[in-house]
Amino acid sequence: MAMVRKRRWEEQMKKWCKAVLFIIPLLCMVAAVNWYVDSYGYLRVTYDRIGGQMAVHGRNVEGLEESDFNDRKLLLACLKQQEGPREMIVAGSSRVMNFDHYMFGTDSFYNTGLSESTFKDLLAVAGILELNGQMPEKLMIGVDAFLFNASHNNDRWMDLEDYVNYMEGRLEARLHAETTDGSGQAQAVTGEAGNGRGSADLVPQANTGRDHSKWLSLDYFRYNVTLLPEHKRFAVTYTQDWETERYLKHYDGSISYQRSLREVDVKDVEALTRQSIEEQVVYRMTDFHKIDEESMALFAALVDYLQERGVEVMLYLPPYSPMMYNYIESAEQYQITFQIEERIRQLAAGRHIALYGSYDPAGCRLEMTDLYDIYHVKTEKMMDTFYPVITP
Repeated sequence: MAMVRKRRWEEQMKKWCKAVLFIIPLLCMVAAVNWYVDSYGYLRVTYDRIGGQMAVHGRNVEGLEESDFNDRKLLLACLKQQEGPREMIVAGSSRVMNFDHYMFGTDSFYNTGLSESTFKDLLAVAGILELNGQMPEKLMIGVDAFLFNASHNNDRWMDLEDYVNYMEGRLEARLHAETTDGSGQAQAVTGEAGNGRGSADLVPQANTGRDHSKWLSLDYFRYNVTLLPEHKRFAVTYTQDWETERYLKHYDGSISYQRSLREVDVKDVEALTRQSIEEQVVYRMTDFHKIDEESMALFAALVDYLQERGVEVMLYLPPYSPMMYNYIESAEQYQITFQIEERIRQLAAGRHIALYGSYDPAGCRLEMTDLYDIYHVKTEKMMDTFYPVITP
């Protein structure tokens, strides 16, 4: 019996050894692929590491766009590594991203512009600045008309969801306190305040550094494997150059577009614009029948909140191209654009804050040669679009 048990034990051990010898190479392969591709910046190149190079060492980053980077995580990583508040902060969508510190004559500057930005992204930026003790002296907010189009929001802001909830909690409490009739617009805004989602006591702890659980994550592995045939991986380089052949993220948060866009043929821009007009599409303005009053009320509350903290708020309306603006003027479905501009003018005048620019390109003499594409103005023209309309 002893010999039988010994033989069975030896057979079991052989099976376990074979299993281990089979599993270890598989685990090594999973870890190697996850490290090499690292598509979300969890292991080899983290957002904290990139943010440190930008915020601490003042280096510009190339290769982010090719890596399909998450600009919200990078923003968070950069801001949390900056020392103290900046004199000037720019916030908004990609249409403000190429405002840089040279244009405003100060090195104490950061551009927090985010791609496909929504109103909730503005709340997130304010929440990060508040919690980091980085409220600036001046905050310029790019106010795109689509910020108040609830039918065309996206969920990219959810990478900063805790910061959105933090600011919503503070602003909703403020609106609730100002409500005198107990119903209507402000009450609708505060409808979710009681479920904890917008708690102003929440202190977010978002991780933008290494996540060691991703070494052996099969879900991460499956996605990373799909990128191998395309030779895609998260890879960046650092430079002191202000412009390169590729898309470049500057240490001050602003960007420089790739050479192919900087040298774009105006005929290509016009052709793209004509195609958009023929398809009756204006970016994130389709199905826009009514201003989202919840967002508008929160926006006004955000301005008040910032002013109370000593921030000089400036609003900026990025212009459309002449071709696109002419179409917007003629198309009944896009007349809401002018309603929004008027509301923003009223808000600026009522709160005695500066308003710059207009959706109308005539005020800065914008021409089709001044655009990279349908919506983005060339860097050298940006300050012409930043002209005062309302001066406190």
